[in-house]
Amino acid sequence: MVAKANSYDAWFCAQVQAALEDARSGTSQVQVMQAAQALIDAKRQVEPKS
Repeated sequence: MVAKANSYDAWFCAQVQAALEDARSGTSQVQVMQAAQALIDAKRQVEPKS
């Protein structure tokens, strides 16, 4: 069980390090929230209120 946990920890740390080193530009939090709000607004327009 300990070996499995250690293996996962090593994998997870490698994934985090790779993400930190990724030079591609990401999506800002503001862009994500704007897109989410647009989806919410669109859904509200389609569904009738109860």
